[in-house]
Amino acid sequence: MCLPALALSTLLLFTPVATMAHADAPVAAANVKPSHEVRISGAVKAPAAFDVAALKKLVSRNTGPVDVICASGATVGKADNYRGARLTDVIDRVGIDLGGHKDGRRMVIVARATDGYVVTFSWNELYNTAIGTDVLIAWEKDGKALSPREGQLLLISGKDIKTGPRHVRNLSAIEIVRMK
Repeated sequence: MCLPALALSTLLLFTPVATMAHADAPVAAANVKPSHEVRISGAVKAPAAFDVAALKKLVSRNTGPVDVICASGATVGKADNYRGARLTDVIDRVGIDLGGHKDGRRMVIVARATDGYVVTFSWNELYNTAIGTDVLIAWEKDGKALSPREGQLLLISGKDIKTGPRHVRNLSAIEIVRMK
């Protein structure tokens, strides 16, 4: 499903507000549906769903130490290591449906949690900057499965200065959106 340009503009405009609320507010595990898989859809060649077992078949990566820093600058969490698969490796597995040579530049990657929390990346950011090498769909934190609050899958952007705003617990969907 492709979002209309106005809806996507609204999404991009209000993402930082949703981000700050999510990063700063504690979430009760009982109120959030846990994630068991992440669905990849939108402008892709072969939409697919990946659970932990499927993600573990891809090349596993480690982040090393990560402080989760919210938009206010406060440290709200720490991990010695997250283990997971690069978001770009997962996207490459399904294949972006590029209509032309420069079409990737028009792509926005939208990550969603089960509670409706949304973050975005540009194609250029993931594939043409150092940030993309440390954006993981993680299934493990500090050598153990993620906590019930985090779900079975989360997304972390380890090279962000403030990692909290794009720390997505209970990751459930990745949509590739082609901007007009």
